[in-house]
Amino acid sequence: MRWSMSVVMMLLLAACGGANAPQSGADGGTAKLPEGAACVIDSPRLQVGTTPDLVVDGVQYTKTHQPDAASAIEMPIADAGPQPAGSCKGNDRYRFGSGLYDTTGPIGGNPTGHADLFGNVLPTQVPIGIHTRLFARAFAIESPCNGKRVVFVSQDLQATSALTRQEVLKKIAADPVLGPHYDGHNVMLSATHTHSAGGGFGLEVLPDLSSTLPGPLNEALVYVESLLISNPNYDDDNFTAIVDGIVQAIRRAHANLEAHPETARIRLSVGQLLNANINRDPPAYVQNSPGERAQYKDQQRREVNTDKRFVQLNLVRDNGSVAGVINWFAVHPTSMGNHDLLISSDNKGYASLGFEKLMKTQYLADAGGVASGTDNFVAAFAQTDEGDAIADNFIFDKDMNGGNGPGQGVPYRYRAGTNDPYEFADAGYRHGMQEATAGSGTKQLAQALRQFAQGTALSGPVDYRFFYADFTANEITDPVIATGLSYPDLPASLYAGTKSTCSSAFGVSQFAGGVNGIDFGAAGYACIADAPVAYFNDVRTQYNGYYNGTNALVVQQNNMPVSVPFNGVAAYTVAAPALCLATQLQPQYGCQLEKPVTVGASNNPVPFQIFRIGNLAILGIPWEATTMAGRRLRKTVLDALAPVGVDTVVIAGLSNEYLEYMATREEYTAQMYEGASTIAGPWQLAAAQQESRRLALTLAQGVEAPAGIAAPVLSTGVPSPITTDAQAEFGKTVTDALPRYVQGQSVDVSFVAGYPGNDLKPMGSYAYAEKLNASGGWDVVAADRDPELSFVWNVDSNLFNTLAHRSGASTAQLLWKIPANASPGTYRLRHDGVYRLSEDAPPTPYQGSSSAFEIAGTPAACP
Repeated sequence: MRWSMSVVMMLLLAACGGANAPQSGADGGTAKLPEGAACVIDSPRLQVGTTPDLVVDGVQYTKTHQPDAASAIEMPIADAGPQPAGSCKGNDRYRFGSGLYDTTGPIGGNPTGHADLFGNVLPTQVPIGIHTRLFARAFAIESPCNGKRVVFVSQDLQATSALTRQEVLKKIAADPVLGPHYDGHNVMLSATHTHSAGGGFGLEVLPDLSSTLPGPLNEALVYVESLLISNPNYDDDNFTAIVDGIVQAIRRAHANLEAHPETARIRLSVGQLLNANINRDPPAYVQNSPGERAQYKDQQRREVNTDKRFVQLNLVRDNGSVAGVINWFAVHPTSMGNHDLLISSDNKGYASLGFEKLMKTQYLADAGGVASGTDNFVAAFAQTDEGDAIADNFIFDKDMNGGNGPGQGVPYRYRAGTNDPYEFADAGYRHGMQEATAGSGTKQLAQALRQFAQGTALSGPVDYRFFYADFTANEITDPVIATGLSYPDLPASLYAGTKSTCSSAFGVSQFAGGVNGIDFGAAGYACIADAPVAYFNDVRTQYNGYYNGTNALVVQQNNMPVSVPFNGVAAYTVAAPALCLATQLQPQYGCQLEKPVTVGASNNPVPFQIFRIGNLAILGIPWEATTMAGRRLRKTVLDALAPVGVDTVVIAGLSNEYLEYMATREEYTAQMYEGASTIAGPWQLAAAQQESRRLALTLAQGVEAPAGIAAPVLSTGVPSPITTDAQAEFGKTVTDALPRYVQGQSVDVSFVAGYPGNDLKPMGSYAYAEKLNASGGWDVVAADRDPELSFVWNVDSNLFNTLAHRSGASTAQLLWKIPANASPGTYRLRHDGVYRLSEDAPPTPYQGSSSAFEIAGTPAACP
């Protein structure tokens, strides 16, 4: 192995959470931890999962949880070769800039002609409000020694689509300021993978019948569909908000870079974050080579089956001004749960917003439409190889009686160690698992603060490569890759025959979902029983029965979930053999081997991208790589780039397109969720290694990227419908505030509302918490981007209003959880909305304000 894994480093990381000590001013600008950082670093939320016990509201649910122990992680290698000769050799000075912009789309979902939340599909997730707003966060970095620059964008989005990339690049090319500097080669678009963002941005998971059916008939069908499953088909309003927000974030990052001609160092910090992710698919991970798995063990000699590495870039100027941070940590942003109906950036967005709040980031529109270029701190908690990593610490733990079979173990609602609303009768059920989200987000934020302004200065040039590979039948011909595909401690039969990608398809277990968002199906059905480790009995009798599915289909009827019994195990036991036979009869799917094919998929062309920033390489791929797949892929790229001075590789997952999952060949044999979603077949990872190495070698050799195949040419859909309102007394208070509250209580007010989707309020808000100042004015203390202030649009949808594109009578509900450290004083909640009485009328703004109320308790030291 190329990377260093010393026990000494492991112990250091366990003690301080970072690979490097804070740097002195001699290494560039220094920055102090912001006020309030101690509240995060000392938060009780960090203790969840650190002990064998789980106690919630005084009830103990397990005593056998195994907390993480420190382990050796991939550190910058010590034996990287020298940087190529030239003006950039030894360069450690860069120019950089950051920018963020709002990408929050419409709420209302299919009943209002817009997309539902995209990520879970089942049960229905029609968005009814906002937990946190969504943002694109962009970073432009240039090395003056060679004049090259790159832009990395992290988006609060389920995935990146080829259509989104295409339209962003069109806007960049047409922009006289951006066009000369940026194009498809040096712009990387990566998604965080939140499952609580709207769809309709170019990734369709259901047939869009709008082109084949008359409008009213299609709308009626879509309405019925919305009662059964989430439908994220094309939504022009959401798509436009995403594309425009990304471009605007890039404009701001560019302006920020150009406003700072001076150079500065960028510090790379590599740390270890424990008790923040677990592997959701142990039966698949254990299929990997025992010898390979043995390389990843903790201090207690237990296998480490998720990536604990926390990689962060600190962008601090010599004068101490901080442009931002970018970090990568592997965990699914699914903490809000699959019953959440509020738009949310989930745990990674929670961490981003929390860091930015500490740094007093401004969320304002540009004066005169022109970015100022002044530093405005941006924190991107970006995604990496999270394919099998989730935040739900206690999901597989045994119950107090030692049970771990179906119906046993820690109840599903406590899987994150919190008591969030989980059953429909629970207050706040539709508002998601906000405390679980805060817990995961706080752990990531605390680690980012520990590594803030720390690290070793990057050294070397900025460079980049991009190309589209053809995965139609990508045979593994690179001898370096081919010779590393088999393992001596596993059956040779696994590696027999031609190694090539297949005609793309999903397997039956794809429709079972993951254990953190299970659907009605069951997992683990394979056509060939060649898994190295027997697993099928375990997935039926252990792991709390999560691989057996929910045994029910859940549909929505009048905002009530209706459970229809469905025995997924029985159904799949019958269906899987039939699908295996059908797969064998379709030659194009023959090399899918263990996979019982259900439906074909598209995976061409496949984008590969590499950024080099000094000694760091960022590999942009369109998949969700599992832990072991990520390890192999990073090593492949590092081996190719180490001879020219690259010592660290990080994967930026869900970049430039979304092509589902990437499991290892061995994990694929078990056909669990990730393997069933590895659409190009068992050798997809090998092909990805081959093409990543091919691209990396062009970077190492200083030659152009491979020619590859042509980019896709895609079309946008039709405009979204205009939703109109019936005449009403908009802004009138329906439920008012109480006269007095204390810290920790919740304020719940509501107003007569218009349809909010007619004005998305980018860089604005539908909801504000305000405090009376000494001058008699009102200061904003929270907006709907803040997780403590939720905006909920309550409306009863029906088929008639859907066909008429009317919202019906509705209210805007504002829910503010008063922070524990809120200062005493006079407050109010304010709603800013719009209404539209006809399609020809412009949106008309209105306001509603609650009565003033007092907060009179003694504030705590922390929120």
